[in-house]
Amino acid sequence: MLPTLSMRSVTWMVLALALASAPCSADLRCGEATGPSSLNPLYVRDMSSLRAVELIYEGLVTPPEAGEVAPLLAESWEVSGDGTAVTFRLKRGVQWHDGAPFAARDVVFTVTAAEDPRSFSPLRSQFEVFSGAQALDDQTVQIRFRHKVLNPLLHFDFKVLPSHLYPGGVVDPVAGQGRVVGTGPFRFVRWASSGEITLEANPNYHRAGQPGISRVELAPVPDDSIRTELLRYGAIDLIPQVRPRDIPALEELTRVRLYPYSTLSYAFLGLNFRTAALREPAVRKALALGLARGEMLKAHYGNRGAVISGPFPPSSWAYNFGVKPWPYDPHAAASALDGAGLADRDKDGVREFQGAPLGLRLVSVARDEAQKAVVLDIQQQLRNIGIPVAVRFLEPMAWKKAVFEDHDFDLVLSEWTFDHSVNIYTLFHSAEAGPGQNNMGAYANPEVDRLLEDSRSAESSESLRAVYGELHRILHEDIPYVFLWSLHRYASVSSRIENVRLHPFYFFTYVGTWKEK
Repeated sequence: MLPTLSMRSVTWMVLALALASAPCSADLRCGEATGPSSLNPLYVRDMSSLRAVELIYEGLVTPPEAGEVAPLLAESWEVSGDGTAVTFRLKRGVQWHDGAPFAARDVVFTVTAAEDPRSFSPLRSQFEVFSGAQALDDQTVQIRFRHKVLNPLLHFDFKVLPSHLYPGGVVDPVAGQGRVVGTGPFRFVRWASSGEITLEANPNYHRAGQPGISRVELAPVPDDSIRTELLRYGAIDLIPQVRPRDIPALEELTRVRLYPYSTLSYAFLGLNFRTAALREPAVRKALALGLARGEMLKAHYGNRGAVISGPFPPSSWAYNFGVKPWPYDPHAAASALDGAGLADRDKDGVREFQGAPLGLRLVSVARDEAQKAVVLDIQQQLRNIGIPVAVRFLEPMAWKKAVFEDHDFDLVLSEWTFDHSVNIYTLFHSAEAGPGQNNMGAYANPEVDRLLEDSRSAESSESLRAVYGELHRILHEDIPYVFLWSLHRYASVSSRIENVRLHPFYFFTYVGTWKEK
């Protein structure tokens, strides 16, 4: 039996065959599940945007891996004796993609703009650790911390923006085409209305030699099956995240190679505390007990991952393995609801809350088949304990607006991917609950706020681990999210591309060494 294809799927299949037989228009064609929402590094919130930004922009130091950084836009640095300031000597001869010289003023501008409340950057809290930046001369910049911090160099992998393109001092979220200017290995060419982004190798790249790939195209292909077929036919060269069900088939192809990489990420069902029913602890407990997370992980992701119990990925040093995940126990879930007086009084299968039928609204990105299947499983499992769930699948930009701007949801299925710091401050601190901020569910707990503030001033790894361990325990019990699972990731790359090395968070960090056979 052949699968039923929509007209959109047929169109993509025809395109795949056409592209496979046509001359290559790019050395590397990447198929993304969704297109970037911004090419301004201060507004990156999704992984496709982050991957695109990594090709274009750079930081003072390389993105951390295993807790280590190396020089990038800075050639050397000196940490003050009290650990509250770092002075960077910048690399000479670096040019922005438009030919303007890179200088200390660009670093100062980036730090200042990120902290400016007029910019509404979702990364603003990341820069709050700094008390200021000062250009000592064109090639020297000093950045000061508000207090002594652990591993100060790990705070400087942020991407630097060109100050000469923002004369008003305020950055914009979308970064119109005239402002997509970095110092990285690839420079921006165009962003088509259909979503495709074209980049070309930077001929004046400051690191040794030009990139081994002359051109990169990033194309949004929302359908997982179509994306895999495009890879199979050679119409695209790279899928950053292969769905688990496709791994066995791709392993048998000689024209592609699979590359495992460990992301610090997890999936979760987020709760909106603006919804009265979700402020009821028994309802949150019932949600945690009423979902068969292990069964869903096995059914939809081939068991390639682990069920989790808290706000850190299990591959992180911060994960508290002493806290066990909530078990699947629909009877206990029902008992919790009964005990809180949320009964099904008219025996119609729907519980009541404050005299009205209890019903919740769940929003999810219409991203892939596995995620859609998970949403429908969640809907059915919660219906089984008397909680009807109305589901909306939204396109990425509409989803972002509904969740982060309008807060128009009760439940949201999503995923966080972390860098080395696994910093959860913006996710759960009550001060981070406004429009455009990461605490989309307006969760507030004074003890959690205190611990999050303590995490920012911890002076030793041991004290930070203790704070994070306690945060893990409290957030598991309080259930601002139903923590679901952390998946094992695989990228698939055409075998004609050599020297492939992937960064677990930024992905394209080492793309300058990739080359065609």
